[in-house]
Amino acid sequence: MILSIVLAITFPVVSVLLFKEFDKRNIDTLTAIVFNYLGAIILGMFLFVSPIQLVQIHSQEWFWSSVLVGGLFLLNFFLIAKTAINQGVSIATFANKISLVFPVVFTVLYFGEPAGILKLAGVLLALYSIYLLTVKSSSLPKTPFGLFPLFIFLFTGIAESAINFTQKVYFTQDSEISYFVIACFSVSFVLGSGFLFFQKKMIKRKEVAAGLLLSIPNTFGLYFFIKSLKNVTDTSALLPIINIGTLLMAILVGVFLYQEKLSKRIWWGILIAIFSILILTIS
Repeated sequence: MILSIVLAITFPVVSVLLFKEFDKRNIDTLTAIVFNYLGAIILGMFLFVSPIQLVQIHSQEWFWSSVLVGGLFLLNFFLIAKTAINQGVSIATFANKISLVFPVVFTVLYFGEPAGILKLAGVLLALYSIYLLTVKSSSLPKTPFGLFPLFIFLFTGIAESAINFTQKVYFTQDSEISYFVIACFSVSFVLGSGFLFFQKKMIKRKEVAAGLLLSIPNTFGLYFFIKSLKNVTDTSALLPIINIGTLLMAILVGVFLYQEKLSKRIWWGILIAIFSILILTIS
């Protein structure tokens, strides 16, 4: 079980690191992301679904939900890539992980789950941490990528809320979540391919290879995350370990491998985010 948790933490960080390496090698990010989803579909047929299930996606009750989530996956992965390249691995990972505030708020508002003082405090702290990360002081340099972490936070949160809604309304078995996610990957690949076609992009072999390489940590990160959840009885205790572990690993890698420099403002944002994750998972 410990190995599954470690891998569930490590693979998402590897995915973000690959974007930095792609940028160094002049690999088109969007093309690599699109073919990443092709690789994820191929791996998914070995790990999660059968080819028959894959072609039956359109007949599932949750099909339109998979279209929404698949579109958000594609858009959000692109934003994460650009944020990792221009603002650092730590900030890209942080904006992605703090988005768990969205499904918490959604379950309270839509499904009527109780919301105590702790849960409210966790939500407010999470929002404040995003403010610290995205709203720069006048003394800090402004870049066109400054609001990307905010968009990552929003789009990841909406996608996670849609997944949470679909799971609660349509699924009768835990194993169905993996089928749904592979369906979303399929939608992401179709939408992304259409976008590349209309842009008339020249697709290079190195970009296809990069995308297939990216699909390995992307898919196995999902696989070991699901496996970790299946191996424990108290998922609320495990989620903060995975989220905070991923964030801390990204910070360490960013600082030591890429010499990323984080301002005091961002450090405060990260510390407050970690605290908010702990509060939200125990509330």
